[in-house]
Amino acid sequence: MTLSTDQHIIIVGCGRVGAELALSLCAKRHRVTVLDANQDSFDRLGSDFTGRTVQGDGMDQTALKRAGIGEAHALAATSSSDSVNIVVARMAQEIFKLDHVVARVYNPRRAPIYEQLGIRTIASSSWAAQRIEDILLHPGMRSVHSAGSGEVQIYEICVPDHWVGRKISEVLPVDVLPVALERSGQAVLPAVDTTIQDNDVILVSARDQATVGLRERIAQPVTAANAK
Repeated sequence: MTLSTDQHIIIVGCGRVGAELALSLCAKRHRVTVLDANQDSFDRLGSDFTGRTVQGDGMDQTALKRAGIGEAHALAATSSSDSVNIVVARMAQEIFKLDHVVARVYNPRRAPIYEQLGIRTIASSSWAAQRIEDILLHPGMRSVHSAGSGEVQIYEICVPDHWVGRKISEVLPVDVLPVALERSGQAVLPAVDTTIQDNDVILVSARDQATVGLRERIAQPVTAANAK
């Protein structure tokens, strides 16, 4: 389900990725608070930023409370330190009970360990801000691979309830191609007439312009009117 614009998103760390993410979310009319220990880092946000800034240590619960974590819906930890990002993400999940949390990591070897703890991670890359935004705003779908300069991406979809019992051809837009289907811990190559089961995970490939329709299909049931 896509976040509505009356929900609050906190970004810890105002480096290049954090600032890019903050500006993108503000442009989509989300309420954004950026938390960083360095006041000068907020200069990256520029005059177009319409959110709120809070100076403070992201690992400090008092600073997180000043940033409004008590009523936040999601948090992204995007500082320059893997250790800080993981601690902040764990605090957000365990102490403040946020469901939508993402941590940026610079060492991709650590990502599987963090994900075993239930922390969604994004490895450092030129398109990290877009991937973080996808996870925060569209939790049923995440990008797992980018080809070229990001024109074509592979997305992992945890199938929503309204897809169960339907064929892959009925739920995917025509310009989105199924790549693999994971079921009961095993992966298979799906056919267009494969029937989707509960707890399936589908990998699909799509160009940027196709993702809008795909997200709509994930967010709401497919009807005869929008199936084509």
